[in-house]
Amino acid sequence: MKKILMALMPLAVMAQGYSLEYLISKADRNNYQLKAKELEIKAKNAEVLSKESSFWPTLDIYASHVNAWPTALTSPGETITAGVTLNVDIYDGGRKKALLEAKMLEKRASRFERDAFSKSLTLDIVNRYYGVLKYEALLHALEQQSHELAAQISRMKKFYASGLATQEDIDRLQAEYDENDYAISSTKLALVENRENLQLLTGIRVSGLRYNHFREPKKVYFEPSEATLMIKTGANVIGKNAEAIEAGYKPQVTLSDTYRRSKFNDTKNMIGFDPSEMLLEEENKLSVNVGMRIFDNGKIKHDAESLKYQKMAAESNYIHALRAQKMNFQIAGKRLEAIRDKRKSTQSALKATQSTYHAIVQKFEAGVVDNITYLDALNKMTLARAKDKETAYDYEIAKSIYYFYAGKNPKEYIR
Repeated sequence: MKKILMALMPLAVMAQGYSLEYLISKADRNNYQLKAKELEIKAKNAEVLSKESSFWPTLDIYASHVNAWPTALTSPGETITAGVTLNVDIYDGGRKKALLEAKMLEKRASRFERDAFSKSLTLDIVNRYYGVLKYEALLHALEQQSHELAAQISRMKKFYASGLATQEDIDRLQAEYDENDYAISSTKLALVENRENLQLLTGIRVSGLRYNHFREPKKVYFEPSEATLMIKTGANVIGKNAEAIEAGYKPQVTLSDTYRRSKFNDTKNMIGFDPSEMLLEEENKLSVNVGMRIFDNGKIKHDAESLKYQKMAAESNYIHALRAQKMNFQIAGKRLEAIRDKRKSTQSALKATQSTYHAIVQKFEAGVVDNITYLDALNKMTLARAKDKETAYDYEIAKSIYYFYAGKNPKEYIR
């Protein structure tokens, strides 16, 4: 029974229409750009693991087979050697640590980039989602107007046959009908475009939508967005790379231990002398190496200085991005207030045009007013209906933008 219900769930969703929340959840799984961001995080994680492994000793094995001619007491004809070498970096001035910390910061920055893209993707889906609803509302209003015009054309033709109307009256209504028909075609095209873009973003074909709205913003506190934090983290990455370069002026201490065994064939003998005494078949070398750069005409210094300036530039960009986000957050709040006022205006305008239209229709059908007055009233009511819906959807888009610039994820506020 459970399997049957699960199989029927997609059909139920399609019958009711896709919700905004459902579309965003599908985008989280199907959007290939978002998948690319996830893979970039995995790549950065592999780089972190690589830098962590660099702290461990390295163990290498080797083997060689050498044939030499001519032979000598100290140069046998055939030498077979195998060995193993252990290398340990005892001190590197903090270079490996700085590089590891840089890679960890890069991984964090890639996560910020993924989250920032996810929020931008959500915002794009919101715009397309409400765009579809706006065009559907406009299309509905235009189709209603088309039906109304068709009815009036039919009525006017009857009057014309009775001699109560002129051909000019019919032609004027027909021209308005054709203009409205063109508006319907243009709206359908815009509707298809928005649906196709939704499919591109979410990976699913959008046949119908279920209406969702955003929670009314109350006590929303500002916080830096992931896009802003990504810039700050990038600045810290540059700083760590500068530290790694400066480590080149500090002592570099390494330990190396090599063990080898050799076998010598085709040796040249000499009476009273055994060549094997000069040729070592087994050897172990333990060495500690200390090195330090004492002069490079300032190369390391200048390389590090360059990165430090780059870090300062990135920090300046972070300050600008943070200020820009705060500015956009404030503007988004003002936009909400403006659209609230516009919403009241469009509702009042719709109510007024509906009342006017109903009154003029009665007068038009009674022959008191001409078709110009009627068409003007019809157009105003159609426009008012579409405008009312458009403003309502624009308000929802404005709320999503407000949450976005507040540093929040808009999808968490869908109701």
